Amino acid sequence: MESRDREISDRREAANRWKEIAEMETGLSPLDTPAGRARSDACVQVRLFLPLPNLVFDGMTKAEIKDALTILVRKLELDSTDVMWSLHKGSPGSGKNRHDQNLHLHISYRPRNDEGHKHRICIRREVISLREALGGWLQERGYPIDWKSVSRPGKRRHISPEKIAMAERGEPLHSPEEQLQADLTLAKRLVAKLTREEARRILLELLRSEEASFSRLEEEMASQGWSISRTRRGKRDTWILKDESGKELALRRILNCKEDEVHRLFMALQARNAEKAPSKKLSEIPLQLGEDDAEIEQAELKESTPEISRN
Repeated sequence: MESRDREISDRREAANRWKEIAEMETGLSPLDTPAGRARSDACVQVRLFLPLPNLVFDGMTKAEIKDALTILVRKLELDSTDVMWSLHKGSPGSGKNRHDQNLHLHISYRPRNDEGHKHRICIRREVISLREALGGWLQERGYPIDWKSVSRPGKRRHISPEKIAMAERGEPLHSPEEQLQADLTLAKRLVAKLTREEARRILLELLRSEEASFSRLEEEMASQGWSISRTRRGKRDTWILKDESGKELALRRILNCKEDEVHRLFMALQARNAEKAPSKKLSEIPLQLGEDDAEIEQAELKESTPEISRN
């Protein structure tokens, strides 16, 4: 970390420096710059994420890597009193697995210069200069750079939930880019809804059948290009349906019941695979399945979250 031409290598000292900056920017202590003012909701730190080629530092010592990254950060010309960076290597990887690494650089800086003026990163303008600095740094190390794509960043892909709701109500958005992204998001939601409805229909029809079994369920799902499996999600195992595009849907939401009830149901279906003459009907399993599609659809919409991709 560089703080007013002073290098800070100790993590605790760097953390204490950021605490001091936070107090100054939010008005809890006087600013250390000749001009500027503090705000209770001030921005204290801006963070950048720079992906790097996994093999860019091959054969270099730690000191050489540090010098090279220091040169890169200075090329960015962030105009800040305090700049901190850290290199993350991802998974170690070796031999053929070296491409599994995720080498990237985190840069954190204070959005205030030595004179006390605050500034922000403009997505459409200043990011181009950052890309050019990174491209030049990589070109010096033998990497070919497509300068046309560097100077022309792609269209923004982020859209807020509020604007998606506006598009859903039929209200026009301000730009064609936002309208396109909103339409894509609503189309994805519709596809997911249709998939849930069709999967629910197949499951209920199978449960009413006298030949219900897990193998029969797998056959029905495979005919749609889907698959059912139990996988680990966070601290619990859950049954999921994976559609032909690879999107995963929780079966507890499709059936509108608890995870342990879904698990008992599929355990009973798997047990029927081994039975030649099943004596117990699946209707005897304590699973409450509502038949009101409107209520289920409303419950799913409350739990669902919009899919937004960020650039």
